[in-house]
Formats: sequence, structure tokens, C-alpha cells
Amino acid sequence: MTSSGLADNSHQFDSRVVQNDLSASGFMEGSFMEGPRAAHVVMGNRELLACLEEIRQLRRRCGQEDDLTTDPEYFIAANTVPNRRCAAVLIRQNRELEACVLFYEHCSFGVGLGLFRGGDYIGESLIAGPQVLHVQYVHLAIQALLKKWRIHGVSITMKACAATCIQVMGPASDFRRFRGCEIQHKLFLESTYEGMLASLGPRTRRSLAGKRQQLEKCTDVKFIAALAPEQSLEVMLSLEDKSIPHRPAEFIQARYRLQRANPDFFSMGLRLPDGPWLSIVTGWRRNRVTYVDLQMNDMHYKKESISAVMRAFFLEHEIACKQEVINFVGGSSLLLRRYCEPVEPNTDIFIYKPGILSMFFEWVGRHSRSGSVYERLKPGATTAGESQPAEAES
Repeated sequence: MTSSGLADNSHQFDSRVVQNDLSASGFMEGSFMEGPRAAHVVMGNRELLACLEEIRQLRRRCGQEDDLTTDPEYFIAANTVPNRRCAAVLIRQNRELEACVLFYEHCSFGVGLGLFRGGDYIGESLIAGPQVLHVQYVHLAIQALLKKWRIHGVSITMKACAATCIQVMGPASDFRRFRGCEIQHKLFLESTYEGMLASLGPRTRRSLAGKRQQLEKCTDVKFIAALAPEQSLEVMLSLEDKSIPHRPAEFIQARYRLQRANPDFFSMGLRLPDGPWLSIVTGWRRNRVTYVDLQMNDMHYKKESISAVMRAFFLEHEIACKQEVINFVGGSSLLLRRYCEPVEPNTDIFIYKPGILSMFFEWVGRHSRSGSVYERLKPGATTAGESQPAEAES
């Protein structure tokens, strides 16, 4: 291990690790395995958006158009929250963009703290580039960040097994930590709503169908299957101070602009007869797959299981629309997680430079954020835990 905590300063890939996967994927060995690569760090929304078209061309080449989480405009909107600054590492060979690895920097009062985060709870929203080389590209991106004097640590969650990450990035140590687990967040739909309920366990059926019937009987709740972007904005603002986690007005406005600009987005809501909104679900649809990335619920209706009631209406609607899969972006709720497949490997990674600031950030993380990457990663340890990512919705 080097004194900076990096596993390897080389920008070359180990062809023995990925040669077979590349051949199977149709990539020629010479085009991706030979020659140096340049890694360029871009900081802030303006610099990232300046590369928008180039990154979108890369996403098209790699067949990642359906996954909007790696689109810069989506990434910026999703991270329009206090104390975050968007960034990316662009990896090129012979000036051609091969990969874009997305990060945000933790900030305080607008000042960057030198601690970077990549990937959501299930390892998505991280990288655009050839899938078989994701681990190698992420490794290069981490190296590029840690070469900056003011950057002290990088935490990553990515869809890859821990053994592969260790093989590429180096063995676990006090300054390089890995934690492997498994995730599942894609729900395959039956052809009918009744068939869908029948495929679920009795407790889940009671949470979905039973709670829905109770609320319909008691309050005559109304499900609105399609909300215009302006209506969606109204609903989100009405739930801003009622839902957990709290989404600030800046995030909601950024979400509204994203919905207006993208016709694939949808919003659906749940309201009482006299007008108050109880829940909203939003996402996008591509190629018979429904991506759900945001649900806001009125926390005053927690006893009525408003989240599950909304999911019942939502599932019935998507099945009627002949959708085939629900992809829960950022992770599924406990209610439906056990029925999602396939089970995929996932790894938390934390690499940092030895120093007082890194030790301070780790101490703060361990004592202030339940489930943080610091809490999950023990020094020098590699585990295959059973814990799951946090829920994507309140």
C-alpha cells in the first residue's frame, strides 16, 4: 500500500481480469486494454453540464439510455439538496470519452470538505461506461480524486462483488475498506392485479389490499393516475413539510424542471375527497420498465400505512398499462423487497488518505448517521452482510 492509501497508481487495466468478459461483450481487446488513459475531474453543475452532450453520447453507445440516474441533468436535480456539490471524473483515451463517474462532495456553508460520495444505496447513479469495466473505471476515478491535495476520502457503493473490487483496488486495510452484501430492487409484474396479489405473502397482501380497502371505506380516498408537471409541483410542495425524509423546496423545483423537460416522466397522487394530498409517486417509463425514484407520503397517515396503500394503487395501474417490471431506483421498501429479483452483489468501498481530517470525518460519520458508510465498514474487514439499503421513499 502506498502512503496515500491508494492501492495502485497505474492507469492500466489488468487484461487477465476482464479479457473474457470483453470478448463476450463484443469489445475488441486492443481498443480498451492498451494505452494510457487521462482522468479529468470536473467540479460543479456548470462544468458538468458543459460535458452534457458528450456524456449522453457515451450513454447511448453503452446502452444506458433507460437508466436516467447517470444523466447529468438528472444527477444534478437529484442532488439539489443543502451541503452537496456535484462532480464527476471523465476518463478518456485518445480524447474519446470512455467513462463518466459521478460524485458529490460534502460541503458545509458552501465550502467543500474534501469528502466525496459516489453511488446511491444500491450502487446505481454512479457510472456511464462499458459495464464489464465499471470496477476498473471507478478505481481510476478514485485515484484521480485522491491525487487532489484537498480531497481526503472517497466513499463508493457500486454493483460489483467485493472480491472483484479487492482484486482491482487492492487488499483491505485501515485506509481501504470493503463490505460486500446483496441487493434486490426489481419487481416482475404478473399479468393481472389479482395475480400479483396472489404471488405475494399473506402479510404483504394485507398491507397492500387490506389497508387500501380500509382507507377507501373510511375516507373515500381518490387515486389520480396522471398528474401534469404543474400538478406534481403543487402536490410535492404541499407534502414538503409533512414527509420524511424532508425534501427542500430547491429539490422540488429542480424535480419539476426535470419533469417538464422529459416526457417519459410520470406522477400519480393520492388525495382525500376534500382536497388534501396524502401521497405522490413519480418516476419514468422505458421499454416496459417503470422506474420509481421518489415517493412522498403524509407522515400523519403512517398508522393507515399510506405508503403501502399508494403502492397498491400504483401496482394495479402499472399492470393495467402492461408494464413488465418495476425498478425501484435507490432500493425497494421492506414491503416488496423480498419479492424482487435477481439478487445482485453490491459493495461499499471507503478509501481515504491518512490524516487528522479523514479521522475526524470518520468519527462524525460513525456517531451521527445510522447506516453511514463509516458505520458499515470496519477497519480492514471484508464481510458479506445481510443488511439492505435504506428505503428510497418515506
